[in-house]
Amino acid sequence: MTAKHIINRTMLSIRAICISFKFQKVPQPWLAALRQTEHGMEELKSRTPTIVRWITPLSGRLKLNVDGAFMRTSGTAGGGGILRDHEGNMCWAFARAYHDLNSSLAAEAMALNDGLSICCSKGVSEVLVETDSLNLLQLVTNQISSQWDLTCIMHDIAVKTLNLKAEIAHIPREANRVADCLASSAISCPRFVIWSS
Repeated sequence: MTAKHIINRTMLSIRAICISFKFQKVPQPWLAALRQTEHGMEELKSRTPTIVRWITPLSGRLKLNVDGAFMRTSGTAGGGGILRDHEGNMCWAFARAYHDLNSSLAAEAMALNDGLSICCSKGVSEVLVETDSLNLLQLVTNQISSQWDLTCIMHDIAVKTLNLKAEIAHIPREANRVADCLASSAISCPRFVIWSS
């Protein structure tokens, strides 16, 4: 059943209800709302779907994707990340459980800090960093103020970003699936795990 068919059936049902309750006409606000929905569906049909995927960095560059996961019900958190070259080959990846965090933003920040720390220890510089957390990107680029509980970690991130000459960008969650899987699995990791190629 198409969206237009559903809308037409809904309009007929509303008219039948109005007649059975002795309304002479369908109230104008109802008709206006239904017409807006109908026009919205036509607009949705005209949009072309876009493919979202991870894109390799430029030749000779490295890209670090990071993500954090937080389970509010249990208070457990984890972070993960992967560094890949211009051919998409893994250089290294990590997963780590975090304790005593109170938000997904804190988990995202910890994962970013861990990823940058590993880059520093392995001598990686001029890395492109991607995260699917727009809030984290805005914190790192000083577009929004840091929460008091994230002040220290954000300072560490700022120092490491400068030292590494790192660029940080936002990407859709669908293009960050590997880091997302690492972060989700990290919640149950008993220790900090780093995989190297």
